[in-house]
Amino acid sequence: MITLIRQESYKLLKQRGTQIFLAGLFIFQLFVVFMSKKYPKFMNDKDAFLNNYLAIVPITFFIIAICSTVITQERQFGTLRSLLYRKYSYIQVITSKIVTLVGFTIALFVGNALVSLLFKFIFANKVELTHKIMKTWLLTNLNDFLTLFFLMGLVILLGTLINNSNLALIIGIGGYFVINVFNQILLALVAKFDWLKWNPLNMMNLGEQIQSHSLHQMTQLSMTQISIGYVIYVSLFIILAVYSFCKKSV
Repeated sequence: MITLIRQESYKLLKQRGTQIFLAGLFIFQLFVVFMSKKYPKFMNDKDAFLNNYLAIVPITFFIIAICSTVITQERQFGTLRSLLYRKYSYIQVITSKIVTLVGFTIALFVGNALVSLLFKFIFANKVELTHKIMKTWLLTNLNDFLTLFFLMGLVILLGTLINNSNLALIIGIGGYFVINVFNQILLALVAKFDWLKWNPLNMMNLGEQIQSHSLHQMTQLSMTQISIGYVIYVSLFIILAVYSFCKKSV
């Protein structure tokens, strides 16, 4: 299993798309720094830092793209078959991919946080790192990660169900927009229909509810309830993804 994870990590980091993304992410954040300096009414130094210079936007699209195509591309190119013909089982292959994606996402968030701090000290040194600002910044990072992690589980499941990588990518990114739009509508419906509070999209609000406890009035769930629901749904997505992968021929 360790060997598989190393191989998956090597493939991911050596992909030209990953290298272009990492360079592009840095340039994108520099652009946001420039915009915050030139148009402070659009976004001032403090807001730019608290939002990690909007890095979550390209990170979300890239992770969704990777999760939706990591299985379908290898199935199309026949590389999965070579792994399965060796000593590795279906479960080991899919698990190594999931672990690699989660590890890469965590490393990406940690690295991005360090870059944001660096930019803050270079370009926004007038912003004081008070306890309130640090708490807000850390909770924003946690919120972004938990939301993306939930989406990852769902997109990985879709990736195991679809054979075409382009279709999986379109559905993954399109689903991201649909989920964000529908989630706002859903919160309004939850207030009218209590049973809707147990749907999976409501659990995706865990990070935001941690950041703002008053959100429980909209989700209609306590912190304990939404936390348990979040874990159950993410686990269910992963279990179904593993099952789907094991049942499909390569």
